[in-house]
Amino acid sequence: MAAPYEDPDWREQHRLRIDYSYVMEDTIGTPAGVSRRELADAATRMAAVDARARAEHEAGALGFMDLPKTMLADLPRLVETADRLAAAGDSHVVLGIGGSYLGARALFEALAHPYHNELPPTEREGHPRLYFAGNGLDTDALQGLLDRLPAVPSTGALGRMTLNVISKSGETLETALAFRLLRQRVERVWGADAKQAIVATTDAARGRLRDLAAAAGYETFEIPDNVGGRYSVLTAVGLLPAAIVGIDVAELLAGARYMAGLCEASDPYLNPAYLLAVLHTLMYQEKGRTISVFSAWSPGLEAIGLWYDQLLAESLGKDGIGPTPLTVVNSRELHSRGQQHQEGAHDKLISNVVVAIPGREQVVLPDVPGDADGLNYLAGRTLHDGQQAAIEATAFAYRRAGRPTLDIALPEVRPFTVGQLVYLLELTTVVEGWLLGINPLDQPGVEAYKNFMFGLLERPDAPQFARYRAALTAAGPRLGEFRW
Repeated sequence: MAAPYEDPDWREQHRLRIDYSYVMEDTIGTPAGVSRRELADAATRMAAVDARARAEHEAGALGFMDLPKTMLADLPRLVETADRLAAAGDSHVVLGIGGSYLGARALFEALAHPYHNELPPTEREGHPRLYFAGNGLDTDALQGLLDRLPAVPSTGALGRMTLNVISKSGETLETALAFRLLRQRVERVWGADAKQAIVATTDAARGRLRDLAAAAGYETFEIPDNVGGRYSVLTAVGLLPAAIVGIDVAELLAGARYMAGLCEASDPYLNPAYLLAVLHTLMYQEKGRTISVFSAWSPGLEAIGLWYDQLLAESLGKDGIGPTPLTVVNSRELHSRGQQHQEGAHDKLISNVVVAIPGREQVVLPDVPGDADGLNYLAGRTLHDGQQAAIEATAFAYRRAGRPTLDIALPEVRPFTVGQLVYLLELTTVVEGWLLGINPLDQPGVEAYKNFMFGLLERPDAPQFARYRAALTAAGPRLGEFRW
């Protein structure tokens, strides 16, 4: 049977929609809104950016743009490995940090059952519980996970765990330390067969993790050289964990391919990534909107916002400029950040990510005799009706206050629509960087803390760490007079 996304009409029905009415001067007025002239002038400057995008893509610098097609060749082995790991253990741990973790978590939280790990094995349909570690150095968090994982030798899947370590270099301390510790746990539970339970996702040819995996005989998946960590969610970095919990990764890639096709237009009014990049840049440069709020109207989309936080922060936060990303979940945050967004500083662009149709059965509100809680006026309506009312009411309240918002609407949350959203945000971010005059593909500032940290820990294999330690020592201790 053909997959539904092979039908052009189905694809069109499941296309993401962007509504930027409440960014425009026509609706929110001046000075907050973008005028038609400002938008048109900015759009005319996109010809040079479009030419650069095509040239850099042709040169191989934008490898993430090819993933929706090139990853198809890897899917059979990837899905086979996912099925093998799913059958081998009832707990699967993904070790990674930054782009080696956030993308996989985003797919899991958006597309798996919201209480996946709490379901009994039969309701998980043979898929393991999924945990994430190696993304920090907190003792309590790691010990808590170890408490939850199998600890004694076992021959059955329910008493076993599997492990996927993700690191391009293998030298990221948080992930490497967690791997050393959890590798010991896998070896204790699996014994001589431990290599069957461990997969490494890393550089194709070099690095500590590549060498370690080769020596131990672990199965490996590659992170392409021309794909940076924060752009790697559509590689095995994100796809293997997704497949392990039963997410349809073929449909996910199909959604990304569909969005890639929509982003081939040179006209920014027809290319959604170009349009968003232009609007974001105008808001930042011309309207003083230095905070970019990803407003998820579904808790399952919060982790996509956190992934986007990293994408935006590492790509655009350099040279003393760049918007500050913030993820909120509504209507939850309307009772915490809502006051600030409604009446605080005029420094935010709010991007609502909304869902047209829930993925699960509608919750219909009952009629209750006596109406003690006063809610019978809503009887017969759905919880989703309340959600839609909150979305429209919030956007209108912000409009009345001159607070710009735009909507990215998903017809429903499923792999096809999430694949579109991932590709859209990645390409938008790259183009936005070029419009700001910065390189959106590097992250030199990330190395600063690492160098000082390795200096403090006396890492012995490179002389520069000793220099960083010396600099820390020369700076002297924190001043006691400023402590309470």
